[in-house]
Amino acid sequence: MADDLFTPTIAPAAYETRRPPWRPQSLIFPAVFGGPTAVTVLALLNGRRLRVSRPAQMAVLGTGLVGLLARLAMTLAIVDDGAGRPVRLVGALAGALVWLVAAATQKRPFRSYELRGGQPASLWLPGLGAVLLLGFTEAVLVFLVAVA
Repeated sequence: MADDLFTPTIAPAAYETRRPPWRPQSLIFPAVFGGPTAVTVLALLNGRRLRVSRPAQMAVLGTGLVGLLARLAMTLAIVDDGAGRPVRLVGALAGALVWLVAAATQKRPFRSYELRGGQPASLWLPGLGAVLLLGFTEAVLVFLVAVA
């Protein structure tokens, strides 16, 4: 008699067809160095890889937009104030805010992925690319807002 009592309930075949996701905790580095735009794009890609629900993806996107707008508003306030406070710190804090939401929405799906035997992908090249490309684009946008 076949007994299903000792059959594993977590099957390893659930994530084999997609690219492996990155660790949500590792997204903090592009968040700090690249700002809210870089971490938003990476978190949305990672959410697709983890098959995160649409409302969770929209929460990450909304937080990313709010983070970018907050960074631009704070830059305007700092530049108009004339104080020598670091504008870069505002970008790092806005990126960290987006990372908090991304980590909260992707923690459970990533843990499930790991329990199924999945290995996370390396974030070095995508993270560096996002920091350089999107961080530079965001810096140009901040500069244009500050000058205008």
